[in-house]
Amino acid sequence: MNDNGNRYALAALKDKRATLAGEIADLKKQITWRTEALSHVDACLRLMDPEANPASLPLKRPYKRVKLFRQGELGRMILDALRRAERPQSTHAIVSALLEAGGHGEAARSAMTPRVRGNLCYLEKAGKVSREGRGKGVSWALIDVS
Repeated sequence: MNDNGNRYALAALKDKRATLAGEIADLKKQITWRTEALSHVDACLRLMDPEANPASLPLKRPYKRVKLFRQGELGRMILDALRRAERPQSTHAIVSALLEAGGHGEAARSAMTPRVRGNLCYLEKAGKVSREGRGKGVSWALIDVS
């Protein structure tokens, strides 16, 4: 069964298994460290409030940031999209242009839209873009600085 045709597949599977086993070992170390840190925080809570029950506190979901852009890149891409459009654009149209320019799929729209909206507000305060309209009918245009 181990002929030359399977040699590369077997090597790839062994490499994948080694990678996964290494990630699992690393995650186990992280769990051990965090469990220990949690026990220390619980002890401090009990010192400060003997009646406290740390286990009854609600869990907090960790924030996972999705890095789609480098520092300052989103603002430059928005300004570039508005320059290319040559007329005011809706937030939806700007996001569509960025998805296309960045090579991101449509699945990234939900993560990108709030960031683009926030960046447009920042660019408006900086005097680089102007807002026309309100709500879903808002459109954005470059401010001519010539």
